Amino acid sequence: MVSDVALNEPGKRVLLLGNEAVARGALEAGVGLASGYPGTPASEVLDTLVEVAREFPGLVAQYSTNEYVALETAIGASWSGVRALCAMKMVGMNVASDPLFTLCYCGVGPGGGLVIVNGGDPSCISSTNEQDNRYYGLHAHMPVVEPSNPQECKDFTSTAFSISEEFDVPVMLNMTARTSHSLGPVVLGELKPPKEEGYFVKNWGKYFSALVIAVSNKQKLLRNMARLAGDYAYRTPLNRVLEGSRKIGIVTSGVSYNYTLEALDMLKLYDVPILKLGMVYPLSKKLVAEFAENLEKIVVMEELEGFLEDELKKIAYDEGLSVKIVGKELFSPAGELSVDDALVAYSKVFGVELPINPQELALKTLGFSSLLMMRTPGFCPGCSHRATLYAIKKAVEGKGYDIVWGGDIGCYANASLPPFNMSDFMVCMSAGISIASGISFKSKKQKVVAFIGDSTFFHTGMPAVLNAVWNKADILIVVMDNGWTAMTGHQPHPGTGLSATGKAKAVDIAEVCKALGADYVRVVDPFNLKQAISVFDEAFKRSGVRVVVSRQECVLQAKRRVREIEAEKKRKGIEEFYEVAEHICIFCEECLKAFGCPAIVAGEFEGRKVSKIDLGRCVNCSVCKQLCKGCAITHTKIWRNTSILEEAKA
Repeated sequence: MVSDVALNEPGKRVLLLGNEAVARGALEAGVGLASGYPGTPASEVLDTLVEVAREFPGLVAQYSTNEYVALETAIGASWSGVRALCAMKMVGMNVASDPLFTLCYCGVGPGGGLVIVNGGDPSCISSTNEQDNRYYGLHAHMPVVEPSNPQECKDFTSTAFSISEEFDVPVMLNMTARTSHSLGPVVLGELKPPKEEGYFVKNWGKYFSALVIAVSNKQKLLRNMARLAGDYAYRTPLNRVLEGSRKIGIVTSGVSYNYTLEALDMLKLYDVPILKLGMVYPLSKKLVAEFAENLEKIVVMEELEGFLEDELKKIAYDEGLSVKIVGKELFSPAGELSVDDALVAYSKVFGVELPINPQELALKTLGFSSLLMMRTPGFCPGCSHRATLYAIKKAVEGKGYDIVWGGDIGCYANASLPPFNMSDFMVCMSAGISIASGISFKSKKQKVVAFIGDSTFFHTGMPAVLNAVWNKADILIVVMDNGWTAMTGHQPHPGTGLSATGKAKAVDIAEVCKALGADYVRVVDPFNLKQAISVFDEAFKRSGVRVVVSRQECVLQAKRRVREIEAEKKRKGIEEFYEVAEHICIFCEECLKAFGCPAIVAGEFEGRKVSKIDLGRCVNCSVCKQLCKGCAITHTKIWRNTSILEEAKA
């Protein structure tokens, strides 16, 4: 828990999430700067460091506008001799890859170890793909360490800083959603105070990576990686061998190691040799050769691609090992693995019966999904995005437009679902604008709309808008501005008016779009339906790059902010709510189906169907009252305290 992350009580045993344990490990390593862009499942690493930073003078923890800015900021701290951490989800590594490769050539600063926390997402729980970033280690010549539980998350983070400095290279801490969000006991170590000030020592031949210097830097990097793959990778306690007498061994890492142990226990296989890798790249040839010496077969259990399997096969070829190596024949390269996957695979390999019959196992593997109603994602009650989408639909209703809807990453991805069905594609952050531009250049008969969120706009949306303006695209860009990086946990962004450390200047998206040269820029309040519909109607009639910023704070944050005010109202006996006058309701289903508010449900009144408002879910956004065709939805304000009522009348 966050309050335990900053405890200065070495030896104390606490419960931490994997991501919180990473933050603790960074504090024990004396991290002086932490940066990143929010992205599930890595968000809590930086969130935790931001929250505890005030207790550690000298620790700078900040949210960045995107991942390459975050990494470049961390590089600056590292080259000033300060330990730095940069956290992002796996697709963010694509954004950061430009500085990453050159960073590996240049190396880190003296005493300035740099650790990159990568949040992987097998099964695409909150992502658009399952990208396996261990290959960045192979591609960029960067060591990769992979913890399997919260204790290792802490310990491996601290060790990663030491590796970074000893071998003059950044280190990737590879996490998955399960490891990041697992909860487990962690024994705290000594906290190391961060450097309050660094100093950049000029070294042109190290940091100015171009021409012969770049080639020389690469040669140095390869030498360092060879050293790392030699004695260090052989002796490091990050890797462990569990002895066993069988001729079939298992190589695994991360959360797959936990699945392996549980499955072997269920199968009563207690004599299987296991090579548990904490450093998954580079591998020690000597360690692999010794492990394989008396084995006939090695089974590799790993999620996603056959990364370890391929590396082991290379070593087996180079070292002339006769052992057979299998992996992806048994374990799928798509989706998360589980104990059940391990049970099935190991029962086949070792020729033992499953502890339960295959039919029961199949049902168990479904996670009882066949017994439960499927739950689809959706907007929260009172979400401004729902009102924005409804206003757009009303603006184009009956116009006969052929519209392409460009989606993007964020809460508004729910636009693709009923009742709106307003997202024809979704690729990556800010791609909606550029793809929409490309469509507009060639598909002249269609109107093209691109949705983007406020945080995504600041992330990589601005260059996309500029490119659209520069090349004269004909698109409508709708910026869904709710004031926060909402989907990943309500972190601030440049438009929020807050930074990680407190108040900051708020950057106005509409003004930025004007400065970028957009042909038409308007700001609407989606809770004012009449205004919003009118502006969207005008925007569709125009041509060029049109931007409508639909601005209304995320309802969850708004409710949190006014919680004390509402509590005071209740203490004074003031109640305010929206309700349906059931005798007037014509049950047109506009609020129920066209708008799709989850606080509105179907009910009965005097033997006929009517709409009803669930007051427990309603957040008083007022949109349903504005769209009600039969004027059946009313706003009620009650003063239960007589003296307050008299004051109001006066």
